[in-house]
Amino acid sequence: MCAALGARTVLREHHVSDTDCRIAIAERNSRLGIKIRISGGGKCNITHAGNMMSLLTEGFLRQSEQRFLKPSFFELSNETVLSWLHAKGVHTYTRDNGRIFPCSGKADNVLRAFETMLAEHSIEVLLNTHILALRQENGTFIAHTEREELRSDFLLIATGGVSYSKTGTTGDGLRFAKAFGHHIVEPTSALAPIYFTERPHSDFVGVSFRDVELIAETPTKKLTRRGDVLITHLGISGPACLSISREVAEVLKQNPVSMFVDFFPNDSAETLEQDFISFQTRRAGQFVRTFFEERLPNVIVRPLLTQADVPHEQKWHSLSKPMRRSLTATSKKYFLGTVKEVPIERGEVSAGGVSLQDVNPKTMQSRLVPSLYFAGEVLDVAGEVGGFNLQAAYSTGWIAGKSVAKQILAQHFSFSIRD
Repeated sequence: MCAALGARTVLREHHVSDTDCRIAIAERNSRLGIKIRISGGGKCNITHAGNMMSLLTEGFLRQSEQRFLKPSFFELSNETVLSWLHAKGVHTYTRDNGRIFPCSGKADNVLRAFETMLAEHSIEVLLNTHILALRQENGTFIAHTEREELRSDFLLIATGGVSYSKTGTTGDGLRFAKAFGHHIVEPTSALAPIYFTERPHSDFVGVSFRDVELIAETPTKKLTRRGDVLITHLGISGPACLSISREVAEVLKQNPVSMFVDFFPNDSAETLEQDFISFQTRRAGQFVRTFFEERLPNVIVRPLLTQADVPHEQKWHSLSKPMRRSLTATSKKYFLGTVKEVPIERGEVSAGGVSLQDVNPKTMQSRLVPSLYFAGEVLDVAGEVGGFNLQAAYSTGWIAGKSVAKQILAQHFSFSIRD
């Protein structure tokens, strides 16, 4: 959508009439923007607050992604996107964590605003148009659908990744890119739940651990994330889980992964043990479990004591030194489960895609095929949870559209495709 808006903006600035240049979006679904409609639990986490450099460094942890996205992020900012929406009556608010949502709490309002902008810019939307195959002949792209052939001088592929395939993101764009000679980084899960080999006990399902450190360990590697963790019927989810899931999915290909949680990330093991020693002096007659019941969800207290080999009826005055040290170690590294899988289908986005080395970050143009462009999740980019991925889609789409428009000023038409 942003690509089409960017293209038309440039063309109008150069006094090219809408009738002289056709811009169309081929959409396989019955409506545009299904990913927008389901984002943020249907509330649409539009983007993230802050300057664009902070969005790059907070939202994309890999330097290769930061370098690639920087030109487009400074071409189309979060403030510009919000100004578009505000002008269409979509008012927004910012949460304490920087995530920006529509005040209405309805993602559909965001999508309708974008649809209105497309109509105002005379951009065609070809709904229920599934591109089955693509080829290029004598410089012209030919797209085969079930009903017809679409021909174009310029082509933008913005089909998304492979997560949530029911929305239409079935990897068509990756298949098209590979057919045109591009290197495809194997898709992996990102912003996904983590499933365990043994399901959590039903009593734990729905329990959240607030502001903990989630730890993923292999025999040779340790990964950590700070944030909330939610216990599900198959494993874990929540912000910390979603953030670490990409790396877990990658290391799981080579080694088993065990998941732990540090319930007291603000305290070192030494500090925590000193707290326990203090309790032994000040609250000698109390049950040890009381300390944890005041700080953690009560349902986890008995399993934590069991894992530490501390009796549930243990009192502080008779807590031995070995038990205290075991309690400290378990509190700082409570075993959650062994990873079975990180389901790519359930990820909010997927990592992997068209290699960034094959695309010019200043234009989003393919380095291998002239007049071919890429934008959004089809690229090998995956950001953190919090609106960063939508901003990447807006910005890369916008710079791609403007780049296309600069090339087609002397041409008669162009169309872009997206699933």
